[in-house]
Amino acid sequence: MTVKLINVFQMPEEQEDEFLKRWNETTQHYARTEGFIETHLHRNTGVGNQTFSFVNIALWASAEAFTNAHKGYVPGEESIPGISFHPAIFEEVVMTTNLLSQRSKGAE
Repeated sequence: MTVKLINVFQMPEEQEDEFLKRWNETTQHYARTEGFIETHLHRNTGVGNQTFSFVNIALWASAEAFTNAHKGYVPGEESIPGISFHPAIFEEVVMTTNLLSQRSKGAE
């Protein structure tokens, strides 16, 4: 069963460029790793809660694949001073779609 890694990052604004540089290095590593499917990094727009600077949502083949991929590899962004991160693996339990878009598709 596929799982999602959701990882939120807090950091000083002046660390964002270094974070993104190392993030790209990390994603290049995982892109060649068994069980990794995809990742999406989101930057906080400043609208609403601004606790977290970035949120990563990554799809993995399984929790075991995620765990195995992290044996012997530490993502570079984790070593940047002033950055805190909070990763956890989640499984989907509810999905909701826009009912208006479903209705308009059926009317075509």
